[in-house]
Amino acid sequence: MNLVFGMGGALLQQVNRDTLKFAYKACAAQVDNEWIPVYKDPVTDHGKHSKRGRQMLYRNQETGKMFTSVETEELNQDFDPVLETVFENGKLVKEQLFDEIRQRSEVG
Repeated sequence: MNLVFGMGGALLQQVNRDTLKFAYKACAAQVDNEWIPVYKDPVTDHGKHSKRGRQMLYRNQETGKMFTSVETEELNQDFDPVLETVFENGKLVKEQLFDEIRQRSEVG
């Protein structure tokens, strides 16, 4: 996954992160090996609130639907975690072929 932060100069015909209702936000911070929930909830627009705590993407084994939730041991046992580490501390942990990535991205 590539991440790009920011947008400049009226790109995309004046479409921005507010138009698309999309933004990257911090939801947890690690301090002294302990994860602390981080969130925002602006008093001027509660629609811009963020989730709290370490998030994980899960797949329901029965329905195949995906959902995000705060990561817990119980959820890790009852549902399939979808995210996997590819880069860690600047090192490639899992090598993937582009065709594999393309095949996984197909909506079926």
